[in-house]
Amino acid sequence: MTGETATTLRPDSASEAVRRGALLAALDVVNGSAEERFERITRIAREAFGVSGSFLNLAGETHLLLKSQQIEARFDPFIPLEDTFCGRTLGQDGPVLVPDAQADPRYADLPMVTSDPNVRFYAGVPLRVGSDALKVGTLCLIDPTPRTLGADDLALLEELGTWAERELAAGADEDRMRSVLAGLSPREVSVPGYAVSGLSVPHGVVSGDFHEWHVSDGALYVTVADVMGKGMSAGLLAAGIRGAVLARGTAEPSAAIAGVEAQVAPELGRASSFATLFHGRLDPASGRLDSVDAGHGLVLQLHADGTETIHRSLDLPIGLHPSGVPRSTGSLLLEPGDTLIVVSDGALELFDSTLASLSRLGGVYRASGSSQEFLERVRARAASHDPGDDLTVVVLSRDA
Repeated sequence: MTGETATTLRPDSASEAVRRGALLAALDVVNGSAEERFERITRIAREAFGVSGSFLNLAGETHLLLKSQQIEARFDPFIPLEDTFCGRTLGQDGPVLVPDAQADPRYADLPMVTSDPNVRFYAGVPLRVGSDALKVGTLCLIDPTPRTLGADDLALLEELGTWAERELAAGADEDRMRSVLAGLSPREVSVPGYAVSGLSVPHGVVSGDFHEWHVSDGALYVTVADVMGKGMSAGLLAAGIRGAVLARGTAEPSAAIAGVEAQVAPELGRASSFATLFHGRLDPASGRLDSVDAGHGLVLQLHADGTETIHRSLDLPIGLHPSGVPRSTGSLLLEPGDTLIVVSDGALELFDSTLASLSRLGGVYRASGSSQEFLERVRARAASHDPGDDLTVVVLSRDA
């Protein structure tokens, strides 16, 4: 593909500007800070071509966002579109090559040409996103010395542009994934005499943890699971395990988890992963909670008399447990005034990474006025002390 060097500029239409602004808003990159996934592209571009500046620009309806810029004297990140090379070339289909902007009447009056940084050379390739390949910006180079690019150099710039497009598209996929997985959070349930609530804070875009509760035939079922790893793959595996648990919503815990394990263990094996899981069934009338703990072991019971019990696990996680070997079952009694806190191991990283962190969480709960206040304190702690892992906390309390 050859560069545009002498054609008449074709401005983008008003409808395209509106569509472009809406698409960029959906990508959730316009108001964000610098991101390394874009910074590395512009760094490589500047170094590979030996130019004074390289930019990844995103064009809104009226302004250009310099999403990533590599240049000594940095620009204001928002510039009126009409004052930029990108704004004047949005209507062009392919790369734009300007050997000497001062000698080109299409660009000679631009502020960045007539004053600092006194641009003479410009080269840019379009960035397109979406099913209709809408042009949303450019990856471009500038330099104060006139020059040109050969076919190989232009091909390299286009390859870097393709990389940038894929990063933008990945952001859109992550947004969709985040929305889907956020919709998998449990709904509020009503169990007279009890309250259940929880939170999940992903370390990245999505969480490999999940928490779930539902009521069936008068019993309350509560599940907390933690898939090894982070990110998209862990999130997808967690969503699959959650679906397998819900498909056995009325089964006794031992039967439910046996079925879950048979269904998901092969998939976990193919992914070289595993999952710890706590799954319990509460009989509200008696307060008895029967459970299976597949290597999770992060269950704290706060008793009404001020004491506490940490319920450990002796079983292996799902995906590591020997096939055909029955799992251990357990039960506990939630007395009036008792609270059960089930967490993923990210909660331990809020303090000293040891099991003593569970007791510290218990202290935070006892110092809080409600479960919601406790969860907000946990969220605040995660914001100030990054656990470096997905974090999930579920609270089940019985009225005094």
